[in-house]
Amino acid sequence: MVSQLVSTTLVGVEARFVRVEVDLATGLPGVHVVGLPDTAVGESIHRVRSALRSVEKPLPPRRVTVNLAPGDLRKEGPRFDLAIALGVLGAGQHFPPESLEDSVVLGELSLDGGLRPVRGVLNTALAMREKGLRRLLLPQENLAEVIWVEGLELWPAASLGQLLGWLRGESRRPPVAVARALAPLKTDAPGRLDEVVGQPMGRLALEVAAAGGHHLLWVGPPGCGKTLLSRCLPELIPDLAEGEAVEVAAVRSALGQSGVPERAAPLAEPHCRISATALLGGQLPGEVSRAHRGVLFLDEVTEFARDSLEGLRTAMESGWVEVGRARQRWRYPARFQLVAACNPCPCGFFGDPLRPCGCPLARRKAYLGKLSGPIRDRLDLQVLLARPGARECWALPQGDSRLSRQRVAGARLRQKERGCLNRDLSRAFFQETGEVDADGWDFLFDYATRNQLSARAMEKLLRVARTLADLGDRPSVGDDELGQAVHFRCLDRFE
Repeated sequence: MVSQLVSTTLVGVEARFVRVEVDLATGLPGVHVVGLPDTAVGESIHRVRSALRSVEKPLPPRRVTVNLAPGDLRKEGPRFDLAIALGVLGAGQHFPPESLEDSVVLGELSLDGGLRPVRGVLNTALAMREKGLRRLLLPQENLAEVIWVEGLELWPAASLGQLLGWLRGESRRPPVAVARALAPLKTDAPGRLDEVVGQPMGRLALEVAAAGGHHLLWVGPPGCGKTLLSRCLPELIPDLAEGEAVEVAAVRSALGQSGVPERAAPLAEPHCRISATALLGGQLPGEVSRAHRGVLFLDEVTEFARDSLEGLRTAMESGWVEVGRARQRWRYPARFQLVAACNPCPCGFFGDPLRPCGCPLARRKAYLGKLSGPIRDRLDLQVLLARPGARECWALPQGDSRLSRQRVAGARLRQKERGCLNRDLSRAFFQETGEVDADGWDFLFDYATRNQLSARAMEKLLRVARTLADLGDRPSVGDDELGQAVHFRCLDRFE
């Protein structure tokens, strides 16, 4: 007899449905798994055999064929253990097979029949909601990440025996109430930004970056506060909307981390020795996807491999990253806000008034030259920081993070009315009458001519100026806003 169940496999962050077919036939006893399984799927039969013995339903002495369809889609991981075990039990008439119609089954089995959590359960629940499937059988430990999804009947189980008792009607399944609440919003308690002292320009640049979603580069000597300022940015970013929080949680779920949606913007801080695959993604999402809807902080950005940095270019513009291999392509969400930090030279003290720099000009240029022109053009804010003096380091903090968040939230509301963040404004928007006054255009063209700016760099200046106008509640961009935006672009005149 043949039994059929539905499970899923992950292709990037997308859950693809897989039909698990189990056939018990006469013939030489053995188990054969077909349908392009990987090693973990092939090993599942050993876990299934032991788990079936634990519920006193040993594998029958027949020829067992397990087909995972479609056959041209690679199946990965131990997520099919529970589906295969239930398929064997259903084919052996140990429970009514029709009880699993419109159901999706996920779970890894331990040798004693217990259920272990698997990754991508939230992705599966979202795919089920789109397709209209109603029942999800899953490990108890995965319940927290899908309990808020409406329209699903959840069957969280701790073991194969418990699930089999429910299917046979021997025990009553406890009801699972859907919790329709995400993690609470951020409070107005003082945050890490209140610890920043001696960097008024850095605090202002941080507000501008948070308000307009702009990519940001810090250039400054060691100890000037680049890392501290960068880690303050998620605090200023407004709480994620529900749909955005779900997108972030789906990426975490695909990585095997907690898939519970949260309102706070994520922060990813990869090390400078990270590989391009780990940064951009491969079979699993990379760090750029872990920073989706949040902040990607690259400390010592000039120490990153060049192919890793160049791979960021498309993602910074499109919000997606595509990774291709010989027989497979993955597409991952990557709408992150890049914050990078580097020293002005290899020794770190070029331009410092108190400590001389010993780096020759050629070496300084080679050091900053690791940031290619296209990458520099995509960095809206390029801020030169100086080391605060000894007294400034121990002064009382000036400014209130709550007021900064309020200003950022107000600027974001104005951008919401336009339909996008300022970093995504088109050239046509600024060509509309009244968006930039005559003095502003004159200032922009003069500065761009003297510094040989590209058209993209000019657009970046206009977008930053528009954010400064939003923070100041001004209707149009003038030479004052563009003059401030020029100060946030230090690499044009650094040498």
